[in-house]
Amino acid sequence: MHRQRTQSNSYSVVTYAIPFIIALSIILILKIPITGAVAVLTLLTLIALIIVRFNLQAAYLKILVFFLPLSVELPFFSSIMMLIPTEPMIALALMVFVIDILTSKLPEKIQLFREFIWFVPLIAAFIISIIFSEFPSISVKFALVNFAYIVVFYFYIFKLSEKNPQLFIQLILIYCLGVLLVAFWAVYQFWKWEWNPVVVRGIFYPFYKDNTIFGAATALLASFWLSYTLVERNKLSRIIPVLIGLLFVGLVVFSTSRASILSILVFFAIITILLLRVKRKYTVTTIIILLFFAFIYRTPIIERMKQINSVSYDSHADIKERMSSVGNITTDVSNIERLNRWISAWRMFKERPYVGFGPGTYQFVYLPFQDDRFKTRLTVSNPWDIPEGSGGTAHSEYLLVMSEMGILGIFGWLLLIARWIHIAFSQLLNQPRRIYIIIAFSSMSTYLFHALFNNFLNTDKLAFLFWGMAAWLTINYYYEGKKIPAS
Repeated sequence: MHRQRTQSNSYSVVTYAIPFIIALSIILILKIPITGAVAVLTLLTLIALIIVRFNLQAAYLKILVFFLPLSVELPFFSSIMMLIPTEPMIALALMVFVIDILTSKLPEKIQLFREFIWFVPLIAAFIISIIFSEFPSISVKFALVNFAYIVVFYFYIFKLSEKNPQLFIQLILIYCLGVLLVAFWAVYQFWKWEWNPVVVRGIFYPFYKDNTIFGAATALLASFWLSYTLVERNKLSRIIPVLIGLLFVGLVVFSTSRASILSILVFFAIITILLLRVKRKYTVTTIIILLFFAFIYRTPIIERMKQINSVSYDSHADIKERMSSVGNITTDVSNIERLNRWISAWRMFKERPYVGFGPGTYQFVYLPFQDDRFKTRLTVSNPWDIPEGSGGTAHSEYLLVMSEMGILGIFGWLLLIARWIHIAFSQLLNQPRRIYIIIAFSSMSTYLFHALFNNFLNTDKLAFLFWGMAAWLTINYYYEGKKIPAS
């Protein structure tokens, strides 16, 4: 009884401390920038020590995750935009992690170091490309934000899950609650605009900048819950994850994001391959053959695509017409502008194949590399004056990395993906946590596919889902042979 009361008090301390920290941080820095920053740093350090001292790391992470879908971008200081309340909370989580590492035992440090080795090429690419960046200050900030996301959402979840294997499932549940609140807000906004489909792109604002980010997040969540039914042993207990999964599938369709809807189909293909235990060599061979025939018959394929007339922004189009618009490369402005961004990124990569133009610089550098044949009303001519509906950068996570960080960057990124694929396929026969590995990788596959068409890992909302799911995948891999509770 005393232990339960102490734990409840601990949660209360964290809950009341968070708004106090955020409010005091903003007031101090706005009023007295230099001394305020020092005071805030001291305050955050003190709070971080308290969290570690009273073992509140998991509780704090849960509160942070709840606010991720609800964070909003606000002007902070000297025109700097900050996600409130999550960016100050992530900074605090980073400090907690550092203190935790310094005070942890040697075996825990060795385990984290082994995992860190896989990230060395990507981190090295960030550092090297910053040195040669066109805009070093932008690159440093961009790199620090991404480092913070990887450390907090991957390494910290990985570390905490060693003692609490079900932590990530709890975090996903909490994140879903925040997403549902945003969904209610979006439906309300949709109702205010008399269900006009034209406004769908902006109804998730200010929590999600546009419908595609919301679609990518809900697609991953839908895949997770639909696949989580495999964990449950009886039909009755499978009803809840199925219902939750279908709810998020509905939200994916509601978002009208074409890439997100297609990513659900990719998820079903991947999970089928994994459940049938298709060997990796057969899967790779099949993909190579399909790509070979696509290359051979590329001319008739392109000619067929030119005949597609459906456009993604037609307010009267049904879901079938919207999905067919994916192949429209002649009249769909969104598709044509995406081709323009891809070509620009490829040209940038060819210009600087080794070091790139610097992390976070694409949107400021790509303009001279645009192809006149693919310029549309959405084409940007001034990075400081972007036409409405023309946000985003390279519209591809892979091409963005290539253009900004060169060969080493894309190598570091693909190395991580290759490792996750290796874990997913090599552990199909004898791994006791096999089903969890299948759930994690098949869910991740939704964004690995979506990343061909958009880049959202520099947003806290997607960074948690992707890096957290990757951490959960690796955690289950390391639990081989150990007795872990099923759910």
